[in-house]
Amino acid sequence: MIVLVILLSGIVLAWWHLLRQPPRSPPLFPGALPLIGHAHHLFGDSKNLWLVLQKVQMNSVSQGGICRVLLGPHTVYVLTDPEDSLTVANSCFDKPYIYDFSKDYLKNGLITAKTSMWKVHRKVLNPAFNQQVLNTYVDDMNVQAQHLTSQLALEAGKGPFIARKYLVDFALSTVARTSMGLDPQDKTWISAGYNEKLEDLLGSYTERLRKVWLHPSFLFDWSSIKLKQDQLTNKLKDIAIQIINKRKSELEAKKNTMYDDSSDKFKSILDQLVLMPEKQGDFTPNVIREHLDSLSAAAYETTSLSTTAVLLILGSNQEVQDRVYNELKEVFEHDNFDVTKQDLPKLVYLEAVIRETMRLYPTTPIVARKVDKDVRLKNFTLRAGSTCALGLYGLLHHPVWGPDVEQFRPERWLETANSMKHSSCNNAYFGIGKRNCIGKVYTMMVMKTALAHILRRYRVTSDIKNVVWEYEIVLKPVQGHHISLTLRS
Repeated sequence: MIVLVILLSGIVLAWWHLLRQPPRSPPLFPGALPLIGHAHHLFGDSKNLWLVLQKVQMNSVSQGGICRVLLGPHTVYVLTDPEDSLTVANSCFDKPYIYDFSKDYLKNGLITAKTSMWKVHRKVLNPAFNQQVLNTYVDDMNVQAQHLTSQLALEAGKGPFIARKYLVDFALSTVARTSMGLDPQDKTWISAGYNEKLEDLLGSYTERLRKVWLHPSFLFDWSSIKLKQDQLTNKLKDIAIQIINKRKSELEAKKNTMYDDSSDKFKSILDQLVLMPEKQGDFTPNVIREHLDSLSAAAYETTSLSTTAVLLILGSNQEVQDRVYNELKEVFEHDNFDVTKQDLPKLVYLEAVIRETMRLYPTTPIVARKVDKDVRLKNFTLRAGSTCALGLYGLLHHPVWGPDVEQFRPERWLETANSMKHSSCNNAYFGIGKRNCIGKVYTMMVMKTALAHILRRYRVTSDIKNVVWEYEIVLKPVQGHHISLTLRS
């Protein structure tokens, strides 16, 4: 009885300590239960998980830009204030333990690497994403976009259909060419089921996230999810390693050992990484694989999902679609002309539509940082040893955007008076702070190229109000995301 009383007293004291935080602690999200805190909110499917993430982030907005969530004994601060979010993003670079769920696959890629390695590798990889290099990819983006519009012709005039399959194939083919250097006809990734395997793997990460009791590795390692993850991870690794080794052999046979930053000749990211070891010294095949898998997974998911959302929202706003089409007619003399590097900056309204769509439906609605030291914000203090979830969805739906924050209004990106247009957080759908997405310019170029081809050839109709979304590491539509296409005369 004495032992039981001591144990119960310890539990009560621990729970009291979690609820009664020191001064300057953020308000607690309602609904916490003893011992498990808010963990029960995570139960359910991926659609429920997205509803929970939305609710918590908007609660954070209403509480002054921050709220506190308890996952068992662990504290998570959910932050949506623009200024405070940027403070955390640029002072805490390491990722919390939940990112370790994908460590077996991504390891030291830019998404999951420790700060010390991320800083070095980000600096090395930056030249591969400068505008001069990205401009050499435009011709190949056009090739894939032309193929996409040809595939969509199979659906034109036949009523509603789900376009995401075609957009995934387009994004994978484009990424395979620009990142791996595969020939346009080479469908290695697609034929190997790369997309299906990756989506299953992301789904397993989300399942573990929902099942809080599987967060500790010593319990997770005995689960069936772990076995499934290992199988998928090994298959995905094999696909990439085979391509890397093949390309490395080809480059060695050509004795192509010069890495030229100033060259305007097409050179895939893989080629650049393979040729870097002589300069950088530590880009082994495994490290190259980790970076390519991180970059490729992020690029194809962002591109395909965001392009899907743009088509859905344009199909629901015909006047906006007409304005985009008129801009395309002004920029291009003929409907079949390819997009050039000079054309892309001229597609100003199309870019505003893309940005506004990604603001309303960010592919990555939340990211997190490990709080390794006390961080003092405007009104609160984040305690060391906790996690800070940067609520990108809440940040992009914050009242600072104006009273029409929930409305789709691309014009906000064209208004010089719009304070958020020039804010460091206005591109939050690509992350914020120094550890943001390295491929944001690449993704925008791919999307503008694809949409320029699609919208010159087809009129899109849809109803985005019917769409049901789910969260599986990324935000994606799972119901009601049909569109219809009709050929333009």
